Parts: sequence; structure tokens; C-alpha cells
Amino acid sequence: MTKKDRLYLDLLEACAKPGCPLCRVSLAFVRSYLDSTMYERVNDFGVRAALRDARGYCNAHAWMLTEGYGVVLGTAIIQRDVLNAVLKAADVAPLGRGARQYAQDILRRLRPTAECPACANQRTMEDIAVQTLLKYLDDARLAAALAETSGLCLPHFSRALELVEDSDRLQRLLRFQWQALEGLCDELSELIRKHDYRFKDEGFGEEGDSWLRATGIVSAERGAR
Repeated sequence: MTKKDRLYLDLLEACAKPGCPLCRVSLAFVRSYLDSTMYERVNDFGVRAALRDARGYCNAHAWMLTEGYGVVLGTAIIQRDVLNAVLKAADVAPLGRGARQYAQDILRRLRPTAECPACANQRTMEDIAVQTLLKYLDDARLAAALAETSGLCLPHFSRALELVEDSDRLQRLLRFQWQALEGLCDELSELIRKHDYRFKDEGFGEEGDSWLRATGIVSAERGAR
């Protein structure tokens, strides 16, 4: 199977979970990337250099890294390397400069000169996933799976609009997304209605978690951006 074929299956699996399927695939990508770095590439010169230039992983990916298994040693090695680079960059003499100028010089030397490597990898893989989704929009199995979701989050929907080139696929994308968003809005309306004291005894159904799903659709799933 090709990479895109595997991603097709990943998308199908992601559609069975709550939230934006592209966010689910993206989170799986970045977790796999971080696991691979910890288990296979901690001592890779290129990896370490990229992390020094980026001043370590971004906040989201640094903390995601700590959630894995067996990451204590690898994390310690990477963070020590980054901190040593920070100490070296900040080791500059005042040379008679005032405090403000001296602080600005240290700040300039501390600024990252490269993007978080996990962010760069995630963005590349996300584009492949978006292109895979667009390619298979006319596939009956994927279309049926997508119809059961709450749609794509706004960041991933926007990226799909940037990448789509075929008018038929664009129409399928728009039809799927509008139907999903309209359905989610209906669930939110029902949730709001049932918060009225007059209907509080009706109890909540599938709309009960629509507020969480809507948050993921508007702002992307937790940790995915």
C-alpha cells in the first residue's frame, strides 16, 4: 500500500472518533514523530542542531513529548543540549553598554533561528492528509464516514480550500462541510433549549457533548495546533 492508501485508512479510523478527523490524524502524526525522535534519533546530529536553533520544541509539543513512555532520558539529553546552547548564546560581555542595550543584545542572541521541528513535520504531514482527503472525497466509504462527523475544524477546512484544485472536489468538500456544520448547529440549539428550566427534565442525548465538539471545530482539537 502507498502512503496515501494508508492515510486513507487513517482517515476512516479518525472519522469514528469525536472531532475533526484531520486533527485526529495530525495528532497521531506528531506523536509518532516525537516517539521516533525519542527512541531512534536523540543523538542524531541534525536533530539536535535543529532543536538548538529552535530553542527546543514549542510549548505544545514539548509537553506532548513528556506524555510518552520511556522519554525521561531522551528528554533530559535534548533539554540539556538546548540549555547549554542558551547559556553559550547568553554568554556575552557588557562591553560598557547600558542595561537596556545589553539586555537587548542577549535577547537577540536567544531568539530561535528555526521553527519547532515537530511543528514543521506536522504541517508537512497535515498537507498530505488534506490532499488525501480531497483525493478520496468521491469514495463512498469515506464519504459515509465523513457524514457521521461534525466536519473539519476551521483551520483544516481553510487549508483544504487552499489546496483543492478540482471543481467537483470543491463542491463535495463544501457540501460535506456545510451539512456537518448545520447539523452541529442544530445540536447546539437543542443543547441550549434543554438548558431552559422548562425542558430540564427531558435529559440530554447526543447533543450533550456538542459544545465540546463545537470548540474543536472552531479552534481545532486540543493539542492539534
